[in-house]
Amino acid sequence: MKSTDETHAAHIRTEPERFDPSLLLLPTGARQEYFEHRCLVEHPHLLEALETTVRTICSPGTGAQLRRPGTMVLVIGPSRVGKTTLIRLLEERLLTYAKPQMLVDPTYIPFASITAPEPGSGGFDWMDYYKPVLRQLGNPFVDSKTAPIRVRAMREAMEEALIHRKPLTIIVDEAHHLAKVRSGRRLQDHLDHLKHFENLTGVSHVLVGTYEMRPFRKVNAQLACRSVDAHFPRYDLMKEEDCQVFRSVLWALQRQLPMEEEPLLVERHWELLYARSIGCIG
Repeated sequence: MKSTDETHAAHIRTEPERFDPSLLLLPTGARQEYFEHRCLVEHPHLLEALETTVRTICSPGTGAQLRRPGTMVLVIGPSRVGKTTLIRLLEERLLTYAKPQMLVDPTYIPFASITAPEPGSGGFDWMDYYKPVLRQLGNPFVDSKTAPIRVRAMREAMEEALIHRKPLTIIVDEAHHLAKVRSGRRLQDHLDHLKHFENLTGVSHVLVGTYEMRPFRKVNAQLACRSVDAHFPRYDLMKEEDCQVFRSVLWALQRQLPMEEEPLLVERHWELLYARSIGCIG
């Protein structure tokens, strides 16, 4: 098995692929959409956080029934480091992992993936959590106009859906919004609420957010024992290996820019781009 250093070196030496030349025949807007939304570059910090997350919520072996019950993953990193890309890759990985179970059981849904909304003046509203999860788990009554569902009934519906659908995890992007509360006690209540779902249903949570999530580890000792951190850091200018990886990722990106002439970003501008991004690939 290759060491981490050998893997990184191989990543740097491998010449990245170029974009499909047919993209040059498309309008500028279509080429920009390709680069911004469909061009993904895997890199060591991203893959390390991804592997930590998958190992935590999925047991070794094959079959979605081999999940690890009720374990929380805190994916923490700076803004724009690439956490949304990580979520997309995690979803693809879980779909591949769960495919045999999905073929056997048509009711099985391997995950729900939501974005925690920005809290209003009254703090985080759990209805904004229940509803999108229930939509992804196929509840047909969640958006009923004739008979709105109350909070308690919505929570019970989500508990039943999690038990019935047996997802591996609930992925929550922008999870640091849970930390925007008026007191530490309120934050503990939020985390206890998530722990309640995990204890009752065995479904894990993957909370993805900024360093504002660090207080999660301090307010609840039980959560600290049952959760795993997946740190997703920026690349450090003071570490030569990090600089090499940053340049290799930049090279991969410039190779994917759908332009007639490849721009020499690595050769001419990598330090400027590092300074503007502070080492955040996202």
